[in-house]
Amino acid sequence: MIKLTKQMREDLRKAKEQDLVVCDACGSDKISEKIWIDTNSYISVDGETYYKYSDSIDDTMYWCDKCNEEAAPVHISEWEEIIRENEDAKQKS
Repeated sequence: MIKLTKQMREDLRKAKEQDLVVCDACGSDKISEKIWIDTNSYISVDGETYYKYSDSIDDTMYWCDKCNEEAAPVHISEWEEIIRENEDAKQKS
């Protein structure tokens, strides 16, 4: 069993934030992806369970729980850029 230190937990939290994807319409991070997983291949770390999944799916679909519709997720840095561009456009009008 792996024992996580406080620093390891903080590093995992930061890594999660840096890889965050959000809804391109509303910016919510409550995005779900349709995938196939191997229910017998997983690891649990600090209360989180991570499954092995198949990456050979051709019909990837994402869902935003806030919009309650299909979504096209973008990386958090792209969303921040979209927000900046929209604010700049509003200021120019």
